[in-house]
Amino acid sequence: MKRILLLLLVLISSVFDAQVNLNIGSMNVGSAPVSSFFSYSYVQQIYLKQELNINAAGNITGLTFYLDPSATITDSSNWTLYLGHTSKATFTSGTDWIPVSQLTQVFAGNVTKNNNKVEIILTTPFAYNNTDNLVIAAKESAPSIDINNFNEAFHVYPYIPNSTLYYKGDREVVDISSPPGGIRAEYKSAITISGLTPNVTPGCPIILYPSNNAQYISLSPALSWQAVSGASSYKVSLGTSTGGTDVINQQVVSTNNFNLSPSIVLTRNTTYYLKVTAVSANGESTGCTENTFKTIPPIPVNDECTGALLASTFPYTYVQSDAMSSTNNGGFVLACANDGMNDGLWFRLTGDGNQYTIKVAPSTTSFDPKIGVFSGTCTNLTCVGTKDNGGGGTAETMTITTTAGTEYFINVGSFEDDVDMPEDVFTITITKL
Repeated sequence: MKRILLLLLVLISSVFDAQVNLNIGSMNVGSAPVSSFFSYSYVQQIYLKQELNINAAGNITGLTFYLDPSATITDSSNWTLYLGHTSKATFTSGTDWIPVSQLTQVFAGNVTKNNNKVEIILTTPFAYNNTDNLVIAAKESAPSIDINNFNEAFHVYPYIPNSTLYYKGDREVVDISSPPGGIRAEYKSAITISGLTPNVTPGCPIILYPSNNAQYISLSPALSWQAVSGASSYKVSLGTSTGGTDVINQQVVSTNNFNLSPSIVLTRNTTYYLKVTAVSANGESTGCTENTFKTIPPIPVNDECTGALLASTFPYTYVQSDAMSSTNNGGFVLACANDGMNDGLWFRLTGDGNQYTIKVAPSTTSFDPKIGVFSGTCTNLTCVGTKDNGGGGTAETMTITTTAGTEYFINVGSFEDDVDMPEDVFTITITKL
């Protein structure tokens, strides 16, 4: 009799443990797994294998979604659910839907709220391979809405950007074979996935910043990673070789970020290897991969006026790929009255009495360049003029009339006149007219 009782207890424990709980305590609400505030919706969510953190492939037997206690879903209850596998981690655009041909319908019918949950038992379990990421898609087809204080009903938790793609509207039921353009979100449904057995130790954190193979990272970056469900702390290691810990050696932190500034300053033009593991009462995550990133280039040779690059053959073209490493030197260029500018990158030419057109074309929309032209000497600049007509990503063009034998200094900096903002990649072209 004791053996039978013990066997029953083991079986009950196994069934109870065979479920993955992801942030079921979250109290935020969002448009997933369905929208309750619009008549119709279609939502796809990607749950990464890394986040599921199960010990083997298995059959998904049910899904549980969590609601705000005050919410109703009376008019948001006609659901069709789909599950699938995908190699993608995020949605690349509002039309990057996973095709219905890659999904399996696992439920169709009306759902109800019970104890602030929607629990769905799958008549036919879905075989998850524990190799790919898991797709959970839901279509809601009831023609009315639940007001819920003009808010959504279901609990969601923050996750990596673009891990959810949703469409919601009031005109017609979504044709999932050809969904309309949707909206990407950086959250997912708080969820219980039944039938899968989680690992005892926590999963590996997903490093958010710097991303893998990132370039031009600052010398004191704020490291961040996706919070891991069940983790009580994290260990951070950073080195100059794979597996290295010569910069940070398993630093324990209680949050999902770590700011290197001001105690740690990295070296320019250097590749680093970052590893983060999660820790819980049951142990530490294993098998976590590293992110590699490279810091900003060395300070440009033309960072200071005294190092200005000479334009002697025209048309003169130069691509300033290391502009983000400029230092702004001692402050701001104030030679032009009431029109200061960042001390950016410097060029020079010797006048011959002709006109010259100076064009600066930024390579990123975030960089708003300003052109400043000066005569005199680097220690005693005289204003010739400035140009800043456009915004971020817009090319600036300025024409000057030169005097034979006069040296002209050209500064390309961010448009701000009293705030040190970084420069970015640009191309300067100087043409003699």
